[in-house]
Amino acid sequence: MPTYSFQCKKCGKRFQEILSFREFEEGKRKCPKCGSGSIAQLLESFYAKTSKKS
Repeated sequence: MPTYSFQCKKCGKRFQEILSFREFEEGKRKCPKCGSGSIAQLLESFYAKTSKKS
């Protein structure tokens, strides 16, 4: 499952969550520090890891 990065607009806390696509689409996230629902998704780089050897 993908890992998403977020930042609270109220307190500035950055955090990550591992969410299924369905959970992400529901959008029911709160800041783990202050409990605010005012959250912004952060765009970050990613890499794909496979089990195949090249």
